[in-house]
Amino acid sequence: MILTDDDDLAVSCRSLRNLCFQPHRRFVHERLGWNLRMTNMQAAVGLAQLERLDAFVVRKRRMGAMYTELLKDLPGVQLPLPLTDYAENIYWVYGLMIDESRGLDAEEAMRRLAENGIGCRPFFYPMHQQPVLQRMGLFEGESYPVAERMSRQGFYIPSGMALTDEQIRRVAEMVKKVIS
Repeated sequence: MILTDDDDLAVSCRSLRNLCFQPHRRFVHERLGWNLRMTNMQAAVGLAQLERLDAFVVRKRRMGAMYTELLKDLPGVQLPLPLTDYAENIYWVYGLMIDESRGLDAEEAMRRLAENGIGCRPFFYPMHQQPVLQRMGLFEGESYPVAERMSRQGFYIPSGMALTDEQIRRVAEMVKKVIS
């Protein structure tokens, strides 16, 4: 779902989601597009979720604040920023960055957490290292050290809406045990 107050962007998005059919000539394409139209059921679920958005954000920020309080003294780990000059974090996910000086990468940390019943997800893999894009000849010989380090050292701890405070405390304790 895309929300915008830019009329030109809205027209462009509608066109892209509907195979870029021309309004006056249905099967003529000036650009490549996709078939990304929602079903009525998907739209209904999306609207129902939007009605609960404010409550979701309050819950996620509470969970993020709890994780931050529990993990704030963990050395060598960068926690998500709660606020920048342009946005306030809603903590839809809660990512950790392990400093390389700890001698531990995200993959090993996630493996150890999994052994203790904590499921985690890695940060996204850098685009310039994606095999499909490399096979296309893109990013040849290019390096992006920040993206590479984030991919190697970053991971997300559980942050689903159904987590209880007790589960959040358990996750935080296991993170401290694994990374300390």
